[in-house]
Amino acid sequence: MLRPSILAAVVVIALFLAPLAGHAGPYGKPEKAEKKIQKKLVKVTRKGEAYCFDAPIVHGNVVIATGRCYTFYVMRTSSQSFLAFGPPGPPMIPPGQLVRMNTPAGAKTKGRLFYVVPLSRSVTSVPVGTIQYVPVVVVPQPNQIVIRVPVTGGPSAGSTRDPEAEFFQR
Repeated sequence: MLRPSILAAVVVIALFLAPLAGHAGPYGKPEKAEKKIQKKLVKVTRKGEAYCFDAPIVHGNVVIATGRCYTFYVMRTSSQSFLAFGPPGPPMIPPGQLVRMNTPAGAKTKGRLFYVVPLSRSVTSVPVGTIQYVPVVVVPQPNQIVIRVPVTGGPSAGSTRDPEAEFFQR
C-alpha cells in the first residue's frame, strides 16, 4: 500500500518540476545577448542608363533577379501606371518619345520587358496606352530600395510626392 502512494508522490513532484527544468534561471548558462538585427543596404551600381542590384529585390510576388542591369520604362494602362524593367544599354525608346502599346513597335517593346510592377500613383504625364523611357531615382535604404519616377509636365507636375515602387531585399 505504501508503494502506490510513493509512486504517486514521485509523479506529482516530477510533473511540478518538469516545467522548471527547462528554465535554467540565473544560475544556468548565461543567455546570449540579443542579436542585433543588422540592416543591410542593397548596393546599387549605375552603368550608363541602367541600374544593377547586388541582391534580389522583391515587390509583392515579383522577385527581381540579380546578375543583370535594368533600364526603366513607365507603362500606363487605363487603370494604372507600371514601372517596367527593360534590358540594359541604350533605351529601347529614345528619351521623350512614346510608343503606343497597340502598335507593332509597342508589342515588340512589351515583349522585351523583364518585369512589370505597379507604381504607387498614376503617372499622368504619360498618356494612357503607351510606354515611355524614364530616368528614375533609385534610393537604397536598409533592407529596401525605393525607385521613384520624377514627374515632368502634366497635371501632377509639382506634386510633393512622385510615383514610386518599393522593393524589399530578399
